[in-house]
Amino acid sequence: MKKTDQKKKWVATFDPDERSRKVVGQLLQNLGYRVEVHTDTEQLSSRLQGSKRPDMVFVHLSILGNNYQEVLAGLSSLDLKDSAPLLAVTVLNLADDARKRLEELGCDVVLSRQAPLMELMFSINRLLFPKIRELRRYTRVFGGFPVEFDQDGKRRQAEVYNLSREGAFIQLEEPPEEGTRLKLSFSLADEGSPIEVETVVNWVNAPEGGGDPLSPAGIGVSFLTLNNQETTTLERFIAHRE
Repeated sequence: MKKTDQKKKWVATFDPDERSRKVVGQLLQNLGYRVEVHTDTEQLSSRLQGSKRPDMVFVHLSILGNNYQEVLAGLSSLDLKDSAPLLAVTVLNLADDARKRLEELGCDVVLSRQAPLMELMFSINRLLFPKIRELRRYTRVFGGFPVEFDQDGKRRQAEVYNLSREGAFIQLEEPPEEGTRLKLSFSLADEGSPIEVETVVNWVNAPEGGGDPLSPAGIGVSFLTLNNQETTTLERFIAHRE
């Protein structure tokens, strides 16, 4: 193995679907990761729990079974306690409680195969760079709309990268420090008046400072104050984009 390869993040993929395997493999390679491809489950346990485990394991859940019950049984048979980070993709149309059950069994992220490529990429990077963390209780949707806030007496503009009921990731250069309080103002499409919310910066991604070089520079913020109307507006916006 080349020394340059040893420095790359290592992802093991388990995917019986040829088309999906090619798409995911190409994405991972384009992101600069070392990819190990499997088409069956023979080495799945060792990759999840082995002494030389990868930085992340990608599993197309169809490799564990043809229906939800078979997938549950397959996951239950694996020891996922303290395992390598597991990103699962499924063709099944999962209800919230079904998705939650898969997470309880040890899947760190569960995505539909129809999820936007950007969401898949963001999930991969977040698992490979643990400091790029998010609160996971609520569904996240991608933003792409402007946000404004005051910092050090100056009005700054940035862009909402993704959004949940608890907070957002704000893409911007020269991000403020972790722990900074910010009052954000942003408008949601077709949802009336702008939302103004007090937030706190939970984490910062500054690639030049050792963060994830493949994700945008910016900040993850938690919402501190939302009134009932703003909460309803935010939930309606997210529900229409899930």
